[in-house]
Amino acid sequence: MKLIRKIIESIVSVFLYVTTFTVFSVGSTFLLLVTFVHTGVLFEFLLRWVCKLVIWSAGTRTTLEGTENFDKSKQYIVMMNHVNLFDGMLFSSCYPGKARAMEEESHFKWPIYGWLVKRMGFIPVNRKSGIKAMTALKQAAEMIKKRKTFSVVILPEGTRSRTGKLGKFKKGGFVTAIESGLDILPMIQVGAFHVKTKGRWLLRPGKVRVIIEKPIPIAGSTRENIEELMEKTRRVFLEYVQ
Repeated sequence: MKLIRKIIESIVSVFLYVTTFTVFSVGSTFLLLVTFVHTGVLFEFLLRWVCKLVIWSAGTRTTLEGTENFDKSKQYIVMMNHVNLFDGMLFSSCYPGKARAMEEESHFKWPIYGWLVKRMGFIPVNRKSGIKAMTALKQAAEMIKKRKTFSVVILPEGTRSRTGKLGKFKKGGFVTAIESGLDILPMIQVGAFHVKTKGRWLLRPGKVRVIIEKPIPIAGSTRENIEELMEKTRRVFLEYVQ
């Protein structure tokens, strides 16, 4: 029975990968073409729905909770736990506002997708280099000042979880929050580890619960007490992810 189950899982995974890659490729090409015509409200609407289609084609169904904690008139430093390679699309499919993220700089070299994220204003980051990572955070702070209707999403763990548990938070995103003066908006995903696990190729259908928690005020936080801010944020995530 175990062998049969593994075979079925493998067949389903291959089907989901082919479907997802097709939707992702077509969707990215479509969005890239749209950027040459329109980059406003229409583009944000289309971006959200293309990402929803990619998530759906991967066999993932999502539910969104806590939208009452989001104020569309405000900018945030949005923080989400890092689980798998679909995190960016999951975020864009669920987040009720406009936001841009830091993207691994090697992704900017990919055909079509790399061109798309560059035109969208994503920020290239090399997580293997502390200096380059800090440069990316500075660019994020500059983007916040220039684009007053956009928030910035940061994955404070810096790397995908291999166990499903919450990883250690890095300081960079919290420094950006303090220097920008923007509140932190926790956005927690639960269930994505089952769908795709780092280090395993299987892609499995599943449900992902996305929760937007109450913003964490940045007032009173400084570099000197940044550990308190990190701990306060971490406790919110630990209510859902161990």
